[in-house]
Amino acid sequence: MLLEQGSDVLGPEIRHAWTPDQIQNRAHKSKCNWVTYALIVFIIIPISFIIIVIMVAPSRNSQTIINPQTIKCPGKWIEVRSKCFYFSDGTRNWTASKTFCRSQRSELAQIDTRQDLEFLKKYTGTFMHWIGLSRKEGEPWTWTNGKIFNSWFEISGNGYFAFLSADGVNSSRGFDDMKWICSKPQI
Repeated sequence: MLLEQGSDVLGPEIRHAWTPDQIQNRAHKSKCNWVTYALIVFIIIPISFIIIVIMVAPSRNSQTIINPQTIKCPGKWIEVRSKCFYFSDGTRNWTASKTFCRSQRSELAQIDTRQDLEFLKKYTGTFMHWIGLSRKEGEPWTWTNGKIFNSWFEISGNGYFAFLSADGVNSSRGFDDMKWICSKPQI
């Protein structure tokens, strides 16, 4: 017989007899390895991929990063041509509205062009808003910055303080509480 029992030709595996416990442990290790590989392939890799995609892709809800040098109007102010306009949420009389605007380093709105007038009329909707025109008895209309109004639009009514509505520019005595519009040059 060429092969003897205990011969090293076949190697130690053949000479070794496996016990039932060893066979069960080896089978358990194989199952553990299979489960580990399945977790990696079917769960960890896809989740990692999703996380990477979310981190790299821009969000629909995220705001565009704005270069601070391109911001021309602060916060709730609206840019229109070369001006910034602020539309109040609350109401005040003309004098209190003027005081608010000055606290914001602005004036009650000064309207210089037909385009600005039309924009402001549309934007104010059905609400009346104080603007920066006033006059004294027998004197011309003057903007809050001291410039005399050149009468390029009509001001209806017999009051001394101007307000803007969807119908145009009107006047009242200034005691009524209304919304207001502030304006200032772009930053």
